[in-house]
Amino acid sequence: MPNDVTPQEAREQLAAAEAATDRRAGDRRVHALATAGFGLVIGAYLAVSRLVEDTSAETLVVVCYVLLLLGLAGWQTREARTWPRRARRTSYVGLGVTVVLFLGAVIAFNVVDAQQEVPLLVLAGLVVAAPMLVAAALIERGERGERR
Repeated sequence: MPNDVTPQEAREQLAAAEAATDRRAGDRRVHALATAGFGLVIGAYLAVSRLVEDTSAETLVVVCYVLLLLGLAGWQTREARTWPRRARRTSYVGLGVTVVLFLGAVIAFNVVDAQQEVPLLVLAGLVVAAPMLVAAALIERGERGERR
């Protein structure tokens, strides 16, 4: 079977393959940043919402939280053309663990019902964000042996 690819066609195919590799690395970076951003926003919301509970700022904090999440989701959708291998599952697992930790922290803070100190709230926010930060690092790293 003869090879009917001309040298020019071969160069074009090689250039297209290299561009796709660069695009996948960029998409991996976008998904990693978005995953980390979602985790940090959720963790920050936990801490800030407890500080402004039963104040006039409570509604403003909720509105800012929703706008940040929507803005982050919109940016991720616009910037990424593809989902890198296993990135979707990794981010969903990170989100699931983050949500469970968030709910656990809310329940714990409501049961204790003590005055929450800022350092404790910051620590709780970081613990809640941690699974998504780990997921972001795994997404950024990519698959073993994946060409960058």
